[in-house]
Amino acid sequence: MFFSVALEQKLGNCVRDRDPMRISVKRWIARCLVVGAVAFCAGAGGLWLVASQLVAPVPRVIGPPPADSGAVEVAFPSGSGSEIRGWLAESEDAGGAILLLHGIRADRRDMSGRAAFLRDMGFHTLAIDFQAHGESAGGRITLGHLEAMDATAAVAYLRERYEGLPVAVIGTSLGGAAALMADYAEPPEAMVVEAVFADVPTGIRNRLEIRFGRPGRVLSPLLVAMVRPLVGIAPGRLDMVEAAAGVTVPVLVIHGKEDRHARPAEAERIHGALGGPTEIWSIPGAAHVDLHHFAGNEYEKRVGEFIRRHAGGTDD
Repeated sequence: MFFSVALEQKLGNCVRDRDPMRISVKRWIARCLVVGAVAFCAGAGGLWLVASQLVAPVPRVIGPPPADSGAVEVAFPSGSGSEIRGWLAESEDAGGAILLLHGIRADRRDMSGRAAFLRDMGFHTLAIDFQAHGESAGGRITLGHLEAMDATAAVAYLRERYEGLPVAVIGTSLGGAAALMADYAEPPEAMVVEAVFADVPTGIRNRLEIRFGRPGRVLSPLLVAMVRPLVGIAPGRLDMVEAAAGVTVPVLVIHGKEDRHARPAEAERIHGALGGPTEIWSIPGAAHVDLHHFAGNEYEKRVGEFIRRHAGGTDD
């Protein structure tokens, strides 16, 4: 009796398992899983490609400095492992020296406008190419890690060359991040940091939202996880707010009110974290652009007054 019932149940299960509807559903689920896995792998591969391109080196032949700049080409070693190339322009009877640090995937030429007005104000200026940028060799861009070592080396170079003169640093975006994160033997007398992101995970999320809208937030953790294998340092260590807390020299924080790459709230966080005298300037209508070019005379007036107040210079 028991054997008969068990046999009937087994036969019934076999019949049910052969039911065309059940088979169709199982196949549909299996196909969805395969398609989902393929889509995930394709998406991850696409993100890896995007991330790889973001940190890929951008070597360029820079050429001679602007004819009216009076600048000469210089080179010096950095703890990043690169020989840093730059333009050094001297001002007669200078009262200080200014280091100019460009943004990501740019080079020293982007700082030529700042160098010109600062030289006219009575400052020596040094505009460099970060490692993996322009004519400074490097295997990859590191979102502030190795670039901070370049900033450190450049300040030391100015200290040695112009012994006794005050030194200031102006950095935009990546340049500002490197200025804040640098481990100076003798810190500069003042810094100006422009359009700086709060930390690398936030910067990544901002860029994904710009490209994909709010759904880009879903992709953010995956791209953040790629930072360490690509850059060689945990993304949590690339935190400009945390770095700002250790900065005790006067700092002017500048940002554009319409900047979506490094949002105003991030500038406020950096400003609030700074350990020394600090000022903040929010520029109406400006996005993630060259703020000197955007604000023109107002930029030169504000930045010039800040630098002169804290890092010397000569009267016109």
